[in-house]
Amino acid sequence: MKLGIISDTHDNQEAAKKAVEFFKNKGIKTLIHAGDIVAPFTAKLFKDFEHYAVYGNNDGERFLLSETINIKDFQYIEIKEKKIAVYHGTLKHITEALIKSQEYDVVVTGHTHRAIIEKHGRTLHINPGEACGYLTGKRTVAILDIEKMQAEIIEL
Repeated sequence: MKLGIISDTHDNQEAAKKAVEFFKNKGIKTLIHAGDIVAPFTAKLFKDFEHYAVYGNNDGERFLLSETINIKDFQYIEIKEKKIAVYHGTLKHITEALIKSQEYDVVVTGHTHRAIIEKHGRTLHINPGEACGYLTGKRTVAILDIEKMQAEIIEL
């Protein structure tokens, strides 16, 4: 089973639509969004997936976002007996604590706009980078094969 992972769309509709199309073409059914969607009209693009999202530091319209998609400050998900923590990553020490705790098989973050796949003990840390392309000039997402515990970053 493969999961789509995206973060930091920042209302870039063109980039978000491209990511959705990419995930659908790859047969992805479950999507994790690590925050900074920004507005409910962008969140609606992710409704066709089983999805889990977290608030980012730029997600101001929390009420309407929560009315649109499954979004929380922190998500704990179990898929195929793997424990997944999803946190935007706004506070670096919280991200580090989640990873160092070794309680999770996967920790998904966003916020930094830098794509990361790192193994720390039993925990795989994935930051898909930025889907919007505003800071790095690259629009990136990730795919996680939950059964093989392998992830890859894809530039759209």
